[in-house]
Amino acid sequence: MKKLIAAVLVLVTVFALMIPALASAGRYGGTDMWVNCADGKRLNVRMDPVSGSRIITRLNCGTRVEVMEDLGNGWVRIATDEYGGYVQKEFLVASKPGKYEITERADNFSRVVPYTVAAQALNGRSDRSVALRAKPNKTAKSLRRLSAGDQLQVIARGKTWSQVVDLQTGMTGYVANDYIRKI
Repeated sequence: MKKLIAAVLVLVTVFALMIPALASAGRYGGTDMWVNCADGKRLNVRMDPVSGSRIITRLNCGTRVEVMEDLGNGWVRIATDEYGGYVQKEFLVASKPGKYEITERADNFSRVVPYTVAAQALNGRSDRSVALRAKPNKTAKSLRRLSAGDQLQVIARGKTWSQVVDLQTGMTGYVANDYIRKI
């Protein structure tokens, strides 16, 4: 009887340890990942794991995919609800990118008649500052931390980011639109 109870406890323990692994598996048995291409471009899904292979489709940044197999050469086999194929692994991330993590494409920006704005505190907290970035992406190099009230001149505007000139330093960079206000 003791052996039976011990065997049941071992099986329950093994099953409990497998739950996180099973929970992270996607619909097709793969691992969920998300597309995050540089400069807001779309990711090519190819017929074969080679750069010159035929393109099956292109996926937008933020699209969920399931990685079915890592080929170990920089390519992975993926599945989506509509397509399967191969993509370069470097353009996939483990969690869905937020709106400031996806780099806005250069052709998404419209030149504007320059106007002055003030930087706002990050999340409304005066002790937290927003960054002037080298590219329109929150993971891009920070050129300088802006204080609330620092004046900038907007020279181009995108959906999520604005290209600005820092009036204090003369540097050109990018600031998320949610953290500037027209003055």
